[in-house]
Amino acid sequence: MDIWVRETKDNYVKIVAAFRQFGMPVFDMTEDNFLKNPDTDVFTFGSSPVSIDLMTYAKGLDFGMAFQKAEIHDLEGLNVRVIHINDLLQAKAASGRAKDKDDIEHLKKK
Repeated sequence: MDIWVRETKDNYVKIVAAFRQFGMPVFDMTEDNFLKNPDTDVFTFGSSPVSIDLMTYAKGLDFGMAFQKAEIHDLEGLNVRVIHINDLLQAKAASGRAKDKDDIEHLKKK
């Protein structure tokens, strides 16, 4: 699961509090890495297939614009904001990774 968050101190504090509530360590997601390290834009927790990638950057997208276009979906009583399909396709194309190119082909079939 990928979760894209705006890179702010307030969000960092909220994320750390949530992790603590569930007894999860933050590992290398220090405040400095989260807010100031341009080389660290994805923090992975767990291992595939049950991992969470906490992202502070998505190549080819602006967070504010994507947030405005995101859609709210009800998942068993929990409202979840989901990136718009066009933004997802744009980010995957911008990444240039083979896995993302394959994802694009599968997403376009739906």
